[in-house]
Amino acid sequence: MREKLNSKGYVIIDEFSCKGFNTNGFLKFFGGMNKGRPNTEDLKHAEEFAYNMI
Repeated sequence: MREKLNSKGYVIIDEFSCKGFNTNGFLKFFGGMNKGRPNTEDLKHAEEFAYNMI
């Protein structure tokens, strides 16, 4: 996504990431990874990040 935005002339000034529930590939056989994510704490951090970007 970063490359697409940069190619269109956008400047990325910061980033936010959090773990997410993942069932890709072989992980589906084990019930996935990071179950329950994003959780309320992750969403709170995302909200704080967005607020600080204003």
